[in-house]
Amino acid sequence: MKRWLIAFALPLICFSTFAQSSIEGTIIDSVAQQPIAFSSIALYQESDDKFISGTVTDERGAFKLDKLSTGKYYLSISFLGYETRQVRNVSVLSNATTLIKNVTLSPTIKLLDAAIVEGQKITSYHTLDKQHYTASQFQNSQGGTATDVLKNLPSIAVNSEGEITLRGSSSFVVLLDGKPVQSEPSVILNQLQANNIERVEVITTPSSKYDPDGKSGIINIITKKGATDGQYWLINAQAGFPSVRDYGNEDKPLRFGGDVTFNYKKQKWNFSLAANYKRDDLAGYRDGEATTTLGDIRTTNPSSGERSYESYSYGLKTVVNYALNERSFIEAGFYGGKRSQFRTANIYYDQTRTNITTGQVANALSYFNKNLRERKGDFLVASLDYGYSFQDKSALLLSALYEKTILGGPTNNVDVAPNNEQFVYNRAIIEEENPLDGYRIKADYTKKITDKSKLEAGYQYRYLLHLGDFRYNQFDINNGWAIRNDLSNEIELKRTIHALYSQYSHDDRKFSYQAGLRLEYVDRVLTDDEEHYTFERVNLFPSASLLYTITQDLKLKAGYSKRINHTTSNMMNPFPARRHSEVLETGDPNLLPEYIDVSELGIIKDINDHSLSLTAYHRHVKNVINRVNDIYNDTILVRTFTNAGNANAWGAELSVDIKLTSWWTIFAGTNAYNYSIDGKLYNKDISRNGFNYAINGSSTFKLPSATTIQLAVNYTSATITAQGEDSRYLIPSVTVKKNILKGSGALSLQWQNIDLGMFDTNEQRITTVGENFYTTTNYIQETDIIRLNFSYQFNKLNKKVKFTESEFGEKEF
Repeated sequence: MKRWLIAFALPLICFSTFAQSSIEGTIIDSVAQQPIAFSSIALYQESDDKFISGTVTDERGAFKLDKLSTGKYYLSISFLGYETRQVRNVSVLSNATTLIKNVTLSPTIKLLDAAIVEGQKITSYHTLDKQHYTASQFQNSQGGTATDVLKNLPSIAVNSEGEITLRGSSSFVVLLDGKPVQSEPSVILNQLQANNIERVEVITTPSSKYDPDGKSGIINIITKKGATDGQYWLINAQAGFPSVRDYGNEDKPLRFGGDVTFNYKKQKWNFSLAANYKRDDLAGYRDGEATTTLGDIRTTNPSSGERSYESYSYGLKTVVNYALNERSFIEAGFYGGKRSQFRTANIYYDQTRTNITTGQVANALSYFNKNLRERKGDFLVASLDYGYSFQDKSALLLSALYEKTILGGPTNNVDVAPNNEQFVYNRAIIEEENPLDGYRIKADYTKKITDKSKLEAGYQYRYLLHLGDFRYNQFDINNGWAIRNDLSNEIELKRTIHALYSQYSHDDRKFSYQAGLRLEYVDRVLTDDEEHYTFERVNLFPSASLLYTITQDLKLKAGYSKRINHTTSNMMNPFPARRHSEVLETGDPNLLPEYIDVSELGIIKDINDHSLSLTAYHRHVKNVINRVNDIYNDTILVRTFTNAGNANAWGAELSVDIKLTSWWTIFAGTNAYNYSIDGKLYNKDISRNGFNYAINGSSTFKLPSATTIQLAVNYTSATITAQGEDSRYLIPSVTVKKNILKGSGALSLQWQNIDLGMFDTNEQRITTVGENFYTTTNYIQETDIIRLNFSYQFNKLNKKVKFTESEFGEKEF
């Protein structure tokens, strides 16, 4: 282990430097005062116009030309849509760096006209290891959350329960402005306001500098930019119209909310503050059937009734950045948030037991199950960052994060007679308290080797402490309330991870690539009242990606990444928890993490104003984790997590961005893959495979008077699971948006989940089959939802706003 640590630490201390002459500078937009990435820099000799060297700016608009001889030069700077500019009489001295700060390029008249009159941001573009998507182009998401943005992307699918999958897997990592968030994706993404998202980056073969967690890669949410100097306010408000249908629910859903973002920047100080509140209920119901066979008795249990959600969330976020000098900064962030979700499942059951030998009914029972589960979480997250840029353009970033999270919430479960709710068959309250502490400390060092290549290395320490206290309170009419010890328990999970990484990257116009290696040591201990369950391992995670430019409008890309999907407390809790009438949930304390190999090969083609990208990929998963069911008794299934063998996904992802006319554009994408599982479930061989696909598309029409109409559809095909199938899922929507108040404000009217009684929108049937059981449930949720959104911005947004987010606790929410 020590030899591994020494080998990976060497890049941190062995970077060599040497004296040389160079030119460094930055290029910015003269109007927006924003950096211009990937602008072209050409260096010529002043005396005879001889070409000497060239480069392109990075994402911060910075460039460097090194290994230069002393003398007089001039720069020619150009970028598509901007006037070419020359910077004359640039003197280069011996062993010195000539600094040229903030060279401005002016947009051409054509570009200015487009920006003012009919400008529209590009929907997507590709870089070495990422696909970038502009959030504002998906108008159906405005006023919603990050989930509403993501469901428009080619590789994303969202099911009826709100579970998000990236290329068919719900296991991926979320970054916020490049910072890791160790949380359950669907939870954290449902808390981020779509109005504040600038773009989304999808990284399907991440490099070694990122956490290797998650099967399918990384989604990086980039927030909007704030003022360069001065202050601005961004205000968003949303209200939902009354429901078209009530689905027989006891309460009518309410939908309203808003968020406010304030940013102030002056000289060395940059301060941001944001607050949000959201109430987002959802009506619905479900109908299903369960059949079990034990011996000669077959039990059928059809059911139907309300299944609705009442959701609240609010939070306060702030970040303070102070530039100590031109080379260093310090930044502190804080996030406090509270979330509550009440899931009501008031289900009528009609249970019948039949002797399959004689055909006689043994007995029958009808009952009404009233189940209310509250899931709540209080979050407090604090972070501190320090960055320093050395004179040789190398950089060091030190970061620390602490999180205190308290999760939990009671579940009230009552079985009563259908026609007389005073007659109680069973009554229980399940209480959960899950306090969590999480720490992350990291150091990242970057060394520029040349203007086109760099070497990166770093170290990271992660620690997680998660406690669980579960109490099952049973009511007895004679003895009152009492705790059932067989369904109550306490657990403690500790997980420590040390990581070292090193990677090299080269970036030029023709050929860009990066390759790296990450070493991680993980020590996991789960403790209950009687036993310690340990897991300790050293893992290596290589990665590589490349982008080859054949012509200006044709590129090839390839990538490989090895990853890991760590187990959570919920997956490993060995004690049974009965949260509703039909299912007893438990975990596997000896569950192994999944190991994943991801490879891809793609092509990117631009045709005039249109673009197309096609990527083929393969994902192999060892120790694949599945949530599976088995029989507990004739009316209750036991649900658990298990390593089911190996899984493979062979797929292709296609996206097109088409500008049919000056007023009509189409963006569409599809992800299609064949998924197979081979292994064992309950000591019996399984081999399943199926073809799955998802289609997401939008068509935007620009009308006079700053008005647009966007039609969007999200469709997911039927998908196989380890024990059954999830049916197809359809969500169409229409958004009408109008800019008002001289472009500072916007109104949008959304018609979401369009159904009109004929599309079976926003419903999905989940079916599982075992040796002695069969279950199928159709989850039918609210359709034809109408929302009105208002957004107002006081000042132009030019500086990125970043907030500290939950790192550990939301994974267990």
